[in-house]
Amino acid sequence: MKKMDSMPAGWMQLSKIRGHVLIPLIVSFLLCFVAFAQEQPNDPDPASQSGRPHLGFPQDWSSRHLIMTGNNPSAALGAARGEPRHVYNMVQRMIATEGTRRPILGGKRPIKVDWSVSLENGFVAANQFPAKYRFDFSSQSCNGDYVVYALTVNSGTQANLVGINNLYTEASTPCNSGVPWVAFAYNTVTHTGGQNRTSPTLSIDGTQVAFVESTAAGSYFHVLVLPNPIPTPPSQIGTVLAPQAPSSCTTPTTAGCMTTVLISGAANTVSSPWIDYANDTAYVGTDDGKLYKIFPVFGGGAPALVSNADWPVTVVTSGTSNVLTDPVVDNTANRLFIGDGNGYLYAVSLANPAKATAARLTIGWVGHGPGTGIVDPPIVVKDSANPAQDQVFAFAGCSNVVGIGGAVNQVAANFTSASAFTTVDLGSSDGSGNCTTRDVHAGTFDNQFWINGTTGGHMVACGFVSAGGAPSKPKMYMFPFTAGHLITSTGSTSWTINNSLGDECSPLTEFFNGTTDRMFFGVGGAATDGFIESSTLTGSASTPNCASPPSTSCVTAPTALGGTSGIVVDNQLSNGGTNIYFSTLAPGSVNGQKCNVTGGLANPYCAVKLTQAGLQ
Repeated sequence: MKKMDSMPAGWMQLSKIRGHVLIPLIVSFLLCFVAFAQEQPNDPDPASQSGRPHLGFPQDWSSRHLIMTGNNPSAALGAARGEPRHVYNMVQRMIATEGTRRPILGGKRPIKVDWSVSLENGFVAANQFPAKYRFDFSSQSCNGDYVVYALTVNSGTQANLVGINNLYTEASTPCNSGVPWVAFAYNTVTHTGGQNRTSPTLSIDGTQVAFVESTAAGSYFHVLVLPNPIPTPPSQIGTVLAPQAPSSCTTPTTAGCMTTVLISGAANTVSSPWIDYANDTAYVGTDDGKLYKIFPVFGGGAPALVSNADWPVTVVTSGTSNVLTDPVVDNTANRLFIGDGNGYLYAVSLANPAKATAARLTIGWVGHGPGTGIVDPPIVVKDSANPAQDQVFAFAGCSNVVGIGGAVNQVAANFTSASAFTTVDLGSSDGSGNCTTRDVHAGTFDNQFWINGTTGGHMVACGFVSAGGAPSKPKMYMFPFTAGHLITSTGSTSWTINNSLGDECSPLTEFFNGTTDRMFFGVGGAATDGFIESSTLTGSASTPNCASPPSTSCVTAPTALGGTSGIVVDNQLSNGGTNIYFSTLAPGSVNGQKCNVTGGLANPYCAVKLTQAGLQ
């Protein structure tokens, strides 16, 4: 198929059609193009059997770490064959804009949890995410849409990979009479002490999931073929308490079978697999500072470790922490970007890695103690306002730059080890650059950034109250950009999150619902202290107030014990607005609603769904 670098024939004529007709047409075209270009061999059963085209897409941790600004369908199409995430991100925002033309049914509801489902002893780690599959962009699907949680499990033989469908329990026609459904639950442990400590990644067609099992003596890459179709009530494949064991297979083709590839003799506690869909390749790091390549993944054939003159890459060559973050691939720069627990940011050439990195920058205050490492993956931006060079943003709790504490760091994607980078301050223990001992997780961008890039957009990140001590209170910062497209503290705004010393924010999740730009995040630090919060992003000097009592533009509710995992978003307007999914980081009830089940723990960890209307 020829790469599409210009407007398709008839596009200008389509632009004259009213928006409520045009947007679904554009969305359909974008998703059909991606599905054809990627040539996925499998197709979920419900749509194919009904004769309706499958126009679904995944949303997972990686969706927020590769961004294309400009709101331009033509540009998204141009990038689609190499990187479908650009299309999926645009489609999700277009669906939200179209949805505002329809009535939101049910009106405003009291603050509450839509549902919570017991995960027993399992949870999604603080800077990791569940993954959501949307089966059809044009309508919500009770049975086809699902969320999958890869769980760190403290004890027992329970499920550690759980899929929930019938998500929309508050819809105008509630799914499953208002009860979410555990459609599949697997115990995927293949080696003693195995844990799913990182985020799962879904195939384009939603029929397979890739994830990493970690033990103290090694890490293993798995591809599991999910049930096809996803079970509908009362049918299910296993339960959280009585999970199904996948069958073992070499090639992932049969529902319920799982492949296993030994990555290394080192654990993997942070690095989720990045899937390069165009090349059917996975990249993943391990705690001994090495980066691995796996091929194939979803497209057919037996997944295998690539071992040659280029792979694996020894990333970390000095320092005391070899733990690598999730990798992020930028096909335009032909580079992979990754951080480590010391505070270094690395670039790896995909054309000629030769088992070594291409560049290393000192971002954190290496060797200074807790909080200095890079613990979340960088964010790579293709900026329509600055198209000459992609930009990389990395986050650290204690900067290498003198006088700056927590930091957002910006550098061009073609950086060398000697390159200069731009840094803005996220607060420190004494206000002069000393560490607070806490980590900074990945920030996000406001809707204006998605539309206009560095011309008018903002970066938002959660740091600390400067001169607040060690540990400090959490604080949110919102930074504009200069005329030279560099992040700046000039004209920045900030607001305090809460008054709890030592609390950390989860990675931030932003979503524009067609009328309001909102940011969702968890915050917490102890089993009795934790919240899910929502802030309105306006880009003006009028900032939210999240301290007690919170303002209407910053909502603190409901209580989520210990804080939350990373938050995945979808948009279903007939269900009251933007839906968010996460797990709690401590066992117990969520806003007074218990998720325990008969035969299970009295106070389990919970998988939670909230709707935007429930946060207002």
